[in-house]
Amino acid sequence: MNISLGFSENKDHIQAANEAVSQAIVGLGKNRGDVAIIFTTIEFAHPLVLKIANNLLGDIPILGCSSLGIITNKGIFKHGFAILLISLNQQTFLNVASVKDVNKKTPIAAGRELGEKLLYGCKDVRRSLSLIFSDGLISDGTSLINGLQENLGRSFPLIGASASDNLAFTKTFQYFNKDVLTDSCCGLLFGGKINFGFGIKHGWKALGKIRYVTKAEGNIIKEINGEPAVKLYEDYFAKDVLELAKELRRISIFYPIGIYLQGEKEYLLRNILSIKDDGSLVTQGDIPQNSQIRLMIGTKDSCLAAAAASCIEAKRNLGAQKTKFVMVFDAASRFTLLGRQYTKELEIIKAAFGENTPLIGIYTYGEQAPLKSINYLGRAYFHNQSINILALGEQ
Repeated sequence: MNISLGFSENKDHIQAANEAVSQAIVGLGKNRGDVAIIFTTIEFAHPLVLKIANNLLGDIPILGCSSLGIITNKGIFKHGFAILLISLNQQTFLNVASVKDVNKKTPIAAGRELGEKLLYGCKDVRRSLSLIFSDGLISDGTSLINGLQENLGRSFPLIGASASDNLAFTKTFQYFNKDVLTDSCCGLLFGGKINFGFGIKHGWKALGKIRYVTKAEGNIIKEINGEPAVKLYEDYFAKDVLELAKELRRISIFYPIGIYLQGEKEYLLRNILSIKDDGSLVTQGDIPQNSQIRLMIGTKDSCLAAAAASCIEAKRNLGAQKTKFVMVFDAASRFTLLGRQYTKELEIIKAAFGENTPLIGIYTYGEQAPLKSINYLGRAYFHNQSINILALGEQ
């Protein structure tokens, strides 16, 4: 496998696409690109940009998504166009697919459809890894993953990111070949021999006693310990619902809900999206009824420690293989929490993998990855507020 990166922060989106794609093509040398992954900030989400990329790259698959920022070796950019161009060896195969109207079809049905499409192109090939990019405003990211896993397998490594916008939470974009999409999910399935390692951590710490979700439906927590779910936050902050609603974004970032999973050191986090009139909490991702939960708190130090731990885990999983490139899916909430220190995560990643190791990444509204659990080895989950490191190694 050979890879090449291209990046431009040119204010003109046409020139930026030309510059970044041309850089990637030149960097690949005599090798032919087999697939391109494109990440852009929200201003570049325009069909003309993908048309330019298609014209320069020729007939190869393109997939990717929008983000509030682009992460590269050279820094973190709030305006930019990035491309990862991959040339496969004879031992590796791939198939790409997309599904539209995720919310209309329901996320679980859309996940099943995408899984079927990805598998169709990889018959009689040993499947190795799947990458997915989904709309960050899908109502239930967990069900989308569950649908995918019904076809790909419950213990199949699935790594992904939910697209973001500029923190307006109004519309995110997904890129598939020549189309700029919303309410969609696109994916890539690798087959054959591929070496990779991944690590995912968040660093938020538990507060107070364990509580139980006594009534829930999908991503709506109706009751905690037999009382309206919002009372958890009313009691902790000594504020009523109206006051909580005004500070919901800050509360969601610093004080999410953590779901206990047996055998895991970290809790699975859930952001609070809204408070319903009956006191129910709407979360980004499901919380099953009877779950053990705790209120969580995040700090800058714990956030950065989690980034380092994620790198260590990815390197350990990769083993003795030399890292070919690193892909980073970093929660937008971490960007907000770190404030002026947001570049420190990039410094930690570069220190772990080397200054010159190719690196590309985005800020997300949700991350997808397995957890290293005794009971759920390999099973992928929908995460909030985590940093997900994927390292691919030399063959």
